[in-house]
Amino acid sequence: MMKLYVAGGCSEHGRNSFLLTAEGLALLVDAGRMKEKPDKPFPEIGAEEARRIRYLFLTHSHTDHTGAIGFLKKLGFRGTIVASLATLNILPSAGEFDRIAINEHSAPGEVFELTDRIRVTWGRAGHCIGSVWYSIEVDGRTVLFTGDYEENSLAYTCDFIRNMKADLAVVDCAYGTEKEDAADHWKQLTDTLDGLIHRGKPLLFPVPSHGRGFDVTRLLAERGVTVVLADSLIQEYTDSVNRGFWLKKDFTDALKKLRKRSVQGFREDFKRAIAAGEMFPGEYMDTAILVRDSQLVKEDNRRIAEGVYATGGLTILTGKQDPSSYARKLLDEGKAAFCRISVHQNISEMRSLLQKNHFHKVVPYHCREQLHFDEPGILVMQPGESVGIE
Repeated sequence: MMKLYVAGGCSEHGRNSFLLTAEGLALLVDAGRMKEKPDKPFPEIGAEEARRIRYLFLTHSHTDHTGAIGFLKKLGFRGTIVASLATLNILPSAGEFDRIAINEHSAPGEVFELTDRIRVTWGRAGHCIGSVWYSIEVDGRTVLFTGDYEENSLAYTCDFIRNMKADLAVVDCAYGTEKEDAADHWKQLTDTLDGLIHRGKPLLFPVPSHGRGFDVTRLLAERGVTVVLADSLIQEYTDSVNRGFWLKKDFTDALKKLRKRSVQGFREDFKRAIAAGEMFPGEYMDTAILVRDSQLVKEDNRRIAEGVYATGGLTILTGKQDPSSYARKLLDEGKAAFCRISVHQNISEMRSLLQKNHFHKVVPYHCREQLHFDEPGILVMQPGESVGIE
C-alpha cells in the first residue's frame, strides 16, 4: 500500500513537505522552511527517512517549498531533485545533487516515465516562473500535488488541472475561508490604483522574489505609469526562455509600453534628497517603485516607504505580512494599504477545482486556519499524520 505522510504544510503556512512511500520507495514533494515558527522551521522528517528518499520533487523555488534542502542534506539525503529547469537554475542548493529538469523530458500534460515504477505528468501552476503541479503515479496509484496554484494570474501561464483522476490530491487552499476570490482581489487592486494614479503621488510596491511583481508591473504598464523596476525583475522577464514559456503573451505585450526609470538612478537621487533634508526626490512624485523586499526588511526600503507616505503617497502591500514585519507595522499605522494579488486558492476556488476533476481523497494544504469540511473525502490533516492510498 502507498502512504502519504505530512511532514509539514497542512494546518500551517510554511515548511510544505509531503513524503510519499510505497514498497521499497520514498519520494518527497517539496522541502520548505517556515519563518513564522523559528522553533519548528523544518519538516518533521528524521535522518532515517531522509536517507531513504530517492527523489525530491520541487513545485517551485519559494523558501516555504525549498528552504529545507540544506536541512535534508545534513540528515543524509543524497537523492535526485526533480523540478523545472527555471526552478533548478534559481536554487544554488539544487546544484549539490543529481538533477532532472522535468520540462526537458516532457511537455505539460505529457507522461514522463521516470522509472519503471514512477510515471509523472506535470503542468505550469500560474504562481511564478518555474512553478508546476505534478501528478505522480507509483505502481498504478496516483497522487496529484497542485503546488501553489493560481489560474487567474495576469503574468504567468497556467495549465489548468481538468478532468484528471487521482487516488489522492494535495490541493492549495492557502486563503482558507476568505470570502474574496481572485476576481474580487483584482477589482480591489485596480480600483485602488485607478483612484491613486491621477493624484500624481508616489507609490511603493514591496514584492517578493519571483512572484507578484510581474502582475503589478503589468497593471502599471497598462495605465502608463512610470516605474522604477529592479534590474533583476527586468532580467527575469526579458530572458527568452522564460518569456516564451512561463509568461503570458499579453503580459509581454503590455510590457512593451512600460515606461521605466533606472533603479540605480532613483536610489542615488533618493540619497541626495535625504542629505538635503527632503523626504523624497520631487522628480519621482508620479512614479511607482517596485522593490524585491515584501516584508520591508531592508533599512533603505523602509526609508523609501516613509518618504512615500510623507509626500502623500502610499505603500501597497499585495501579499500576507509577517506579524512582526515592518510591512505590518506600516499597515497598522495607516501608512500602507493591503490589496491582495491572488497567488493561491480559497475554499470556494478549491471546491470549484475539485468539481472539474476526479479525486478520491483530497488533502487541503498551505492554510494556517483550522479548516472544517462536511465532505467525507476532504481530509484536514496535521504535520506528523499519514493517510493510506489503497
